[in-house]
Amino acid sequence: MKYKFLIPIALSIVVGLFFGKIFFQNYEVNGITVFDEKDKVYMLQVGVYSTLDKMEEAFPEYQKYLYISQDDGYHLYVGITKNKEIASIIKEYYEDQGYSIYVKENLLDNNAFLSILGEYDKIINIASPSDIAEIEKIVISNYKEMVLENET
Repeated sequence: MKYKFLIPIALSIVVGLFFGKIFFQNYEVNGITVFDEKDKVYMLQVGVYSTLDKMEEAFPEYQKYLYISQDDGYHLYVGITKNKEIASIIKEYYEDQGYSIYVKENLLDNNAFLSILGEYDKIINIASPSDIAEIEKIVISNYKEMVLENET
């Protein structure tokens, strides 16, 4: 009589282990990423050109900036930042120079570049407007070196 309760307990443990194993196997196969390691960056785009020649014609100094070839053409960027307020400062600077700027949000997962970008954002926050173009050229150079070269 003392041991009557052991059979239901043992049976419930075996059934629990069986169903637990089934659920965890299903979870491992169909698991989704809940936390993404990517951070949002704002890329300031001057335009999209169908060919490299058209981009060079419209923007002769294109090699100093970032251009990325995609399905719809060559996207030319003059700045990258992590901060939306700084993106508006950079946008305002280039619009004062006569360019039409489009701010595009992208996700980036290169932590080394993101930490450097954060430091340059601090510098732009206190820099004079005349220094913004030179700082962004450095940021773009770092992007080319740290992000684009690692993708290939």
